[in-house]
Amino acid sequence: MPTVADNYRPEASSGSPSPTVAANASEAKPAAPAKDAVGVPVKTRTGGLVYACFYLLGLGTLLPWNFFITAESYWQYKFRNVTDDKWDDEDHPKTDLQVIYTPLQSVLSQLPNFLFLFINALFSHKIPQKVRLMGSLIIMIIFFSLTTAFVEVDTDDWQEGFFIFTMIIIVIMNCSGAVFQGGLFGVVGMFPERYMTAVVSGQALGGVFASVARVISLAAGANDVTSALIYFCIAVGVMVLTLVGYLWVLQTQFYRHYTNCQAEDKAITPAGGTAQLLRDHARIFKKIWPLGVSVAFIFTVTLSSFPALCVKISSTSENYEWKSKYFQPVATFLLFNIGDYLGRQCAGWIMWPRRGSKILYVLVAVRVIFIPLFLLCNHDSKSLLPIVFAHDAFYIVIMLCFSLSNGFVSALCMMYAPKLVAEGEAEKASSMMAAMLGLGLLIGASLSFAFALIS
Repeated sequence: MPTVADNYRPEASSGSPSPTVAANASEAKPAAPAKDAVGVPVKTRTGGLVYACFYLLGLGTLLPWNFFITAESYWQYKFRNVTDDKWDDEDHPKTDLQVIYTPLQSVLSQLPNFLFLFINALFSHKIPQKVRLMGSLIIMIIFFSLTTAFVEVDTDDWQEGFFIFTMIIIVIMNCSGAVFQGGLFGVVGMFPERYMTAVVSGQALGGVFASVARVISLAAGANDVTSALIYFCIAVGVMVLTLVGYLWVLQTQFYRHYTNCQAEDKAITPAGGTAQLLRDHARIFKKIWPLGVSVAFIFTVTLSSFPALCVKISSTSENYEWKSKYFQPVATFLLFNIGDYLGRQCAGWIMWPRRGSKILYVLVAVRVIFIPLFLLCNHDSKSLLPIVFAHDAFYIVIMLCFSLSNGFVSALCMMYAPKLVAEGEAEKASSMMAAMLGLGLLIGASLSFAFALIS
């Protein structure tokens, strides 16, 4: 039987009218819009445009943060020793602020991210969907615009104050981003599975854009401040476009059919209060926990290796420019993001292993082998571990398999989970999956420090 989603496919408009309809068209009165089996007016292009908007919403979820961390050299410049003209030479000692910036950024991003994803999964019903998504996105736009404004400001005389200011922005950005991401996963969980593919692929595409921008800025020889200004302006522009896209999609009947926005606007607390709410969540989680644990494990393995462990791997090439300038931006960051994006796209096309298949859990489990594989690549010669995969080609092949598998299995888990529960529970199930994803990121980021120390 055709589904609502089938009726909304863009391809539906390509069919030709039957001879009978064509013959009587001139005699008939203007017809009311055709309706599908459940009485929803069919607009053949709307489903495709909503799909594109979900792609944009996914892009807007992570692109700003991807640009924020891609501008690593800009942050090192901001916290440099201002009396040392050659502060960026490897032989020159880093300042205390430079040393603690990256690890503190990691902690202050992943911890609030997980906490607010968890809070969103439990209490999102208390705040209307539109308020959560629009409010969090507007906060992200405001504070990222503030970050952009400070790029050209001379902060050399108050580095410590600017450092604290930056850490506060990191916390606020990740709290808002978690609310937006959790809410977005909850919404798209109500739609057919291919719309989840749009969101997760859009997220991965954000990483690709950031990596490409980094490589282009290196090739163009742009300085750290100019590169950061370009990154941040693009990020703000994408977030504004994301807000416009969300406001548009709210008005479509296709969106309203799946989300039932009119009913959702009323925050409802279960009759039994918080205790009943927790029981309801536990009942839903019981249905999806294998996929929830799987997605947490996927990102635990991924964040344990990437980027903290991978950035310590060096090239054995004799080409100095490739070795010193392009190896990490291309072979690590660009390759990972492209592979991750392609993996998520393939998951939407292939949809194999099927929902409920144990093969999916096997694929999730075997990814743990990537950690020792990276540890055996060409790392610091002072490490106690042997170097088995010295050539760049080994590392590139391992990274490609690592990134493809990350995108593929994580997308399948995120797509399948909302379909294991009743339609009315799909939003909660998707929000729980987002929280489990955040848990995996937090655990992986914590473990990455240990793996980086022994490599």
